[in-house]
Amino acid sequence: MKIWIISGAIVKADSWKKMVADEDGLLQKYGIEFEVYRRTEIVYIMGGDGKITFYADGKEVAAPDAFLLYGNIDGAMEGIDSALTASGAKSINPAASKRIAESKLKTAILFDKAGLPQAKTMPIFKNTPIEIIKQEIGIPLIVKPDGGFGGKGVELIKTEEELQKLLDDMPEVVDDVMLAQKYINTSKGKDLRVILANGKYFTSSVRQSGNPDEFRSNCHQGGHYEDYDIDKETVELCENAAKVAGLGLCAIDLLFAEKGFVIGEVNDSPGMALLIRKAGIGTFIKALMGTVR
Repeated sequence: MKIWIISGAIVKADSWKKMVADEDGLLQKYGIEFEVYRRTEIVYIMGGDGKITFYADGKEVAAPDAFLLYGNIDGAMEGIDSALTASGAKSINPAASKRIAESKLKTAILFDKAGLPQAKTMPIFKNTPIEIIKQEIGIPLIVKPDGGFGGKGVELIKTEEELQKLLDDMPEVVDDVMLAQKYINTSKGKDLRVILANGKYFTSSVRQSGNPDEFRSNCHQGGHYEDYDIDKETVELCENAAKVAGLGLCAIDLLFAEKGFVIGEVNDSPGMALLIRKAGIGTFIKALMGTVR
């Protein structure tokens, strides 16, 4: 079985090559051929005869059996997804699903329609009445960009004055939607990251802030991971969320509510270095392709 990982614009392909080095021969043992390319290294030609020719890193190659688009989606990644899928390759994280997953608002709407528990969320703009935000979300609250990652742009608004200033400072015309989300104080500085491979539970860890005053748990903000076992009900919640999102590989970030968990957000390209070191590349790839549970 041949698998490609195709890295996006801000992802270093070399880092993936190091992570998936088959030092113990596990991939070879299970007949898995694993290749990593930058999205700009994939060339494909439509000849008008229904056949698509592929070049990877300057060499003509056959399409893989499966592929993973990793990193932010753009037109180049979408084109590769369409060409490879048309050639019979399985897209582990289809471009259309990644487009949705990269929008916190779109995923919140999907999860709401599916009846999955999540932190109450609404889009806000400069002219959104503050009384509606107070009534529906409450204060304190979390404000975040629709398309951000790694905790960037996420703010904890503690007072009505801070909220009013935020609205006053927002531009009339916006490039990105800002979201207001209910603050789950029982989850301050921590959340539960659950990794799904092939849409099935693979592993889970608590992300804990190293600063008692920090409300964000992201490792980009100084947080760290601790192993955490979850029950069958939580596994089912996360697997349902991955199914609704249409993602084979993803992280579901859960918040610690007063009773159980609620979904904070979904990540279609979760950081993999720690996971692969922990589980081993052979175990991870077999799980991703559904050969083990």
